[in-house]
Amino acid sequence: MRELAKKRLNENLKQSVKYLTLVFNDFFILALIFLVGALMFWYAQAMKTMPSNLWFYKPLVGLIMWLPLLTGRLVTLLKDADMQFLFTQDAKMEEYLKPMIKYSMVLPIILIVLLGGILFPFATIKAGIPVWSYALIVIGTILLKGCMLLIEKENLYFYYNSPNWLSLVITLAVLLIGCLGSYIYPIEAVVLMIIAHLGTKKEKGIFDWRYAIKAEQARKDRVYSVFSMFTDVAEKQVNIKRRKYLDFLLPKSIAKENPNLFLYRRSLLRNPEYLNLLVRMTVFAILISWLVQDWKWALGLSALVIFLTVYQLLPMATEFDRNFMYRVYPIERQNRGKDLVKVLTLGLFIQWLLISIFWLVVLPININLFEAMAILLVFTVLVIAAYLPSKVKKMNQKNFGIR
Repeated sequence: MRELAKKRLNENLKQSVKYLTLVFNDFFILALIFLVGALMFWYAQAMKTMPSNLWFYKPLVGLIMWLPLLTGRLVTLLKDADMQFLFTQDAKMEEYLKPMIKYSMVLPIILIVLLGGILFPFATIKAGIPVWSYALIVIGTILLKGCMLLIEKENLYFYYNSPNWLSLVITLAVLLIGCLGSYIYPIEAVVLMIIAHLGTKKEKGIFDWRYAIKAEQARKDRVYSVFSMFTDVAEKQVNIKRRKYLDFLLPKSIAKENPNLFLYRRSLLRNPEYLNLLVRMTVFAILISWLVQDWKWALGLSALVIFLTVYQLLPMATEFDRNFMYRVYPIERQNRGKDLVKVLTLGLFIQWLLISIFWLVVLPININLFEAMAILLVFTVLVIAAYLPSKVKKMNQKNFGIR
């Protein structure tokens, strides 16, 4: 079973590396550079002005350090066929899961150490936490994540059933209390680790194959959802459904639409890949605007977000090319690129409108802010009028030879 686990981990690593090379493309790296630069600029400026040793600083440190614990669920890599071919191996599942737990710890450790380093100046200077205590907090947070993974592993057996939200609540409470008295925190983490470890020493019950496979499928779907924001993921199962609350964005009469407009509009509003992308990028632009608190940075970063939104929505141009019925039916394809531009124009103008409205809420209102809103609108129009049609035309020429 250990060899099977290693084999599956190697396959999963190769798959992850393949998608990560597509995720961290030139555009995303450029966006990260701008974002990290903006956050560090805001962080440095805020550190100069914020008062020291306020009562809520230490709990705030605990809350922020708790956020990485939300990531890195237990990786099991179990498949549907395992229910038939491995159901007799219940006694050996402990051996199978050991390397899985180690693998599951990699991402949380990286995030905890990275966030701990970023938070270090605030925690030690403004919150007044001693350096040695803060180091223990970081180490203790890693131990807490290990404790959570051990509990997740025990939940895969019938005899043990602890809700995942309970682990998150307990760890949050431990972190908040520990940051108030940082010398207590490592003791709390070690005690929880011992309790979770003792639970693994119990006599194992029957392995819950249905629950384990369902949990792994849900975990994979979350990972694929992140990858699908940047590239096509063949393994992802897309659940397309009608969202009645968005029907007001559709024409009341179908007669006003040609087949391509009909398909593209509903694809944007009902396909979770495209709709979630548009929503997430809009929220992302609003968030970074609130963090930087400067109209120049907000304008530059929001313009970059709008461009990245267009770039990541381009696969809509070829979404139906593999659909057999789309190729068989006499659907006019000569102007389908223009139809896609019309649909995306509406989405991008809604994105610009939401960003502008939230600028009025989160940024100081002055003449510069209104100028930034106008410039962002002009940039959006230029992207729609120049960049988008040319890219869609190239994609159509490649697939159908349409000029």
